[in-house]
Amino acid sequence: MRLTSYACRNEAFGMIALAAALTSLLPGPLACAADSSPASTPMPSASGLLPFVPTALIWLMPAGLAMLAAGLTRAKNASHTAFMTFFGCAIAIIGFWIGGFAVVHGGSGFFLNRLAASPSDMASFFWQASTLCVAASIPVGALAERWSLRNFYVSVLFFSLITFPFFAWWTWGGGWLSRLGFVDSAGSGVVHATGGLLALAGALILGPRIGRYTRDGNLIPIPAHNVPLSLLGSFLLVVGWLGFNVARAPESAASIAVVTILAAAGGGIAAATFMIMTTRKPDPTITINGLLAGLVASSAGAPFISPTAAVIISVVAGLLACLAVQFLDKRRVDDPVGAISVHGVGGLWGVLAVGIFASQGSVTGCLHGGWSQLGAQLLGAAVLLVWAGGVSWIFLKTLDWFIPMRVPPEVELEGLDIPETGLISYPDFQIISSHTTGFSTPMPRLSSRREYDHEKN
Repeated sequence: MRLTSYACRNEAFGMIALAAALTSLLPGPLACAADSSPASTPMPSASGLLPFVPTALIWLMPAGLAMLAAGLTRAKNASHTAFMTFFGCAIAIIGFWIGGFAVVHGGSGFFLNRLAASPSDMASFFWQASTLCVAASIPVGALAERWSLRNFYVSVLFFSLITFPFFAWWTWGGGWLSRLGFVDSAGSGVVHATGGLLALAGALILGPRIGRYTRDGNLIPIPAHNVPLSLLGSFLLVVGWLGFNVARAPESAASIAVVTILAAAGGGIAAATFMIMTTRKPDPTITINGLLAGLVASSAGAPFISPTAAVIISVVAGLLACLAVQFLDKRRVDDPVGAISVHGVGGLWGVLAVGIFASQGSVTGCLHGGWSQLGAQLLGAAVLLVWAGGVSWIFLKTLDWFIPMRVPPEVELEGLDIPETGLISYPDFQIISSHTTGFSTPMPRLSSRREYDHEKN
């Protein structure tokens, strides 16, 4: 009898629980009436979170650039190279907070004071500061293994206060270039060309690494110490680039994502094919450069070009990167990672490609009747060469008088990790002797400052 009553009671409780569960699933007043629990904390809306996600992905790009540069240089400089990218981002953000953001917005917003009046500027600062960190990371690879940290600190601060903000203002902030019709959606010019041209100016001032060229001008290979690390960095860059290109036009996220991955594939295949045809081997380091050049070239017009145009643009960019590497080497412009060819040449080509291939909305290139757009893009490219290239050279040359840009030759020969950062990358494997330069091919030391200056020139 007692067991029967327990069974009936349990059955009743089960029916009540089932009814409550079913009622909670029903729409309309019945479900509302059945739910007497306190209101839960509201979740963030999709519309508020959507712009944040692509910008957050951009932060994978400095990480990828650090891995790429560290892997393509020698082991004795790996910590120094990666640290410059890491700490350069911190300096760039503070500089942009102090005054760079205000420059982009026409002189309003020093120390973000204008945010009290316009909360939407917080999102603008987050996105622009993220892209600035990408731009500031570009010269690190080109000037690696010989750039002093003290000079680097000041150079990045200048870049975050002057070089990047002014061109961003002219292009993104409603400045004179944008009023003339110049278009650079995600930053082939604003981000990549400015960083690449700063790298070119620095490479011209610094000169090549010791042992990079013979006295007759012939190239001496300095092998990368960790190619798999560089390949992994390139994967991170591709993922970050999806956010980089989408952040400016999230309403076209799907089409921009397709354009982006096609550009990466087209540039990589073009560079690998070029190397197979010229050396019979698909050099992984050059293939990486082709892939990145395709991505760089896609950024200016990602919302305005078709998938087919993206492939064409990226193939041209990949081939240009290969040819630019060879051109610079013949002129003893030493770029350990190919940043000048990828970001400088690729960025300028991406800017011009908008004036040729754009076919969406109000932005149409010359292939679709928009000859005025091509004129605007040519003007923007010329301004980039003068501003990002010329002004950067003047600044770096002047700064070199007060804070030497290049480390002493004995530091360069032994490796920059310990003298500049105090830490060594691979303490269990680093090999330095009186007759070698680390993990690179054994090479006699230069015996005098005069011999070093001759090698540099």
